[in-house]
Amino acid sequence: MNLFPMFDVGAAWRWGSFVPPIVAATYASPAVVSQLAGLRCRDLIRHARAKSRLYAKRFKHLPVDAALTEHPSVSRAELMVHFDDWVTDPDIRFADVNAFIADPSRCGEAFLGRYAVWTSSGTTGVPGVYVSDPDTLAIHEALLTTRTAGSSGAASLWRLMMGGGRLALIAAQDGHFAGITTWERARRASPWLNARSRAFPVTARIEALVAALNDWQPALLASYPSMLSVMADELEAGRLKIKPTALWSGGEELPPFERERLSQSFACPVHEEYAASECMNIAFSCSEGSLHLHADWVILEPVDERGRILPPGKPSASTLLTNLANHVQPLIRYQLGDSITFLADPCECGCPLPRLRVEGRKDDVLKLPAAHGMTITIVPLAIESVLEDQAGIHQFQLRQSGPHGLTLRFNPPVGLTQREAWPRVEHCLREFLDHQGARSTAISLDPAPPQADPVSGKLRRICGAAASPRA
Repeated sequence: MNLFPMFDVGAAWRWGSFVPPIVAATYASPAVVSQLAGLRCRDLIRHARAKSRLYAKRFKHLPVDAALTEHPSVSRAELMVHFDDWVTDPDIRFADVNAFIADPSRCGEAFLGRYAVWTSSGTTGVPGVYVSDPDTLAIHEALLTTRTAGSSGAASLWRLMMGGGRLALIAAQDGHFAGITTWERARRASPWLNARSRAFPVTARIEALVAALNDWQPALLASYPSMLSVMADELEAGRLKIKPTALWSGGEELPPFERERLSQSFACPVHEEYAASECMNIAFSCSEGSLHLHADWVILEPVDERGRILPPGKPSASTLLTNLANHVQPLIRYQLGDSITFLADPCECGCPLPRLRVEGRKDDVLKLPAAHGMTITIVPLAIESVLEDQAGIHQFQLRQSGPHGLTLRFNPPVGLTQREAWPRVEHCLREFLDHQGARSTAISLDPAPPQADPVSGKLRRICGAAASPRA
């Protein structure tokens, strides 16, 4: 979520070198963009075959000019197991990266003096670790500043950037996640930006977040759709008293009706970004509310249950991602898992880049009873952050079994049984709920394993007692 390019000379030069071709491709014909992506794809595959031992082995039976669709897909689990063979820089070692991310104080610091490193959640049961080189980061920032920030409500964002407005991010902070890592990286690089930006933990109590935001008075508020929805509730109730110039939404699906509600409640544009830890720029929202694929830097293949590519208008069972920007950790036909639908009709905004719909995370906001008849609201990523980073589990399913009960299914960490891991898991969850004010909520263990989606392999990890229309 870094709208501002780095301010050291080298990073600024890289950023500036990518801006003109991105601007040119934004309104180029589909044929021109497809040709550009094809050239970059062939260059990526050649580089991966030459520098990545993993891809050299996987692609050795294919001719060098084989089409992308002839290459086998790859899963996160396989890449993580073969991490040292996957990366193209032999100085990057999995053991060293793990030691680096084990220290929360190094979030936003450059690994080996030049790489950005972040982790992903374990919705597939396997946490991911991702490395970006300076060129990848420059492309990420150039796409944000030219397309995402320039697509909907551009004037408001540029006024914010030039007028000294404050920035606020509500996100998971207990690990090296992509959002907080890029945010802290920008703060470290720019004293000017550091003085104007503040990050708030998603695990904080809602009333504490409201008080902090009222004090900070941000001009830009960035967070997950579920958190922005809760903040809209607080605004409508008269407890949140801020007037942001823009909202920034990412990390979860933002339904059209919720986007409209946020825009009306806060009386400002809502900027949506479809991204993943594996690829920080996949699609951006335009002034009409459509998501447009960064088709010059990203290739998405919507596939059915048998891996067959689907035409526009057909929702996919899964999606294969090829990230054309990252050469240090190539992702070629990566099994992203999201369900997407490409839309054939042109967008009224005038941008010819492909439009798509995304079925992203479907986790629920929990409403739990508190003292004096009050209700505690907890967004899903707050609980997920606690269970992942404090309890050490990544594949779990937390269900609200009644107004006063939560039931947890989980796979234990490697080397432990579920019974051995349960005391720590229960303690972390109990401590979090008590801090939130939900002391009357009971926690129970369901020994059955979590049930992932049979097609995408992803879990719906937080399930409320009843799905609300907004969920």
